[in-house]
Amino acid sequence: MYFEGGLVLLDHGHWVESAFLHLSRLDVTPGQIVKKGEPIGAVGATGRATGPHLHWSLKWTGRLVDPQLLVKPEENPQPGPGAGR
Repeated sequence: MYFEGGLVLLDHGHWVESAFLHLSRLDVTPGQIVKKGEPIGAVGATGRATGPHLHWSLKWTGRLVDPQLLVKPEENPQPGPGAGR
């Protein structure tokens, strides 16, 4: 996939799916069961990306949802200095 670059799709069950795009390295294989906290890859700039970042999209019942809604505040890192410039 050209636009996505390094891509990992996760099926969480209960009609929830995540996609992680632009990864520079993939640490999982198709069909692998991934446990919480296990690395799935490394942030990169592959595909159509202007710089290193992680594009995380989440779908529930086929509809896009903001993934930050599922992250506890203490697990949600704040942007570092210079982010968004």
